[in-house]
Amino acid sequence: MHDVGMNMGQLAMSVKQVDDAIALARDWSHSLLHATENFDMERIGGKLEAAMKALDEARRALDGYEDAIEADHNSVGSVRLV
Repeated sequence: MHDVGMNMGQLAMSVKQVDDAIALARDWSHSLLHATENFDMERIGGKLEAAMKALDEARRALDGYEDAIEADHNSVGSVRLV
């Protein structure tokens, strides 16, 4: 437990769950895209492609989250005596 009341392990696991949920949504979108291609459904296919790009961007935004948590953990709550 960090001195500000945030468990860093739980935070990392929670962010990992978000990343996993995004990955799952991306996989579902990809599967649906293939289904729409089989039936020449271009409009919804375009929507799914746009969603997949946004989901890819969201996952890239989380790249390095473990290092960011560790860096924040090391910098938060430090006390300097004067």
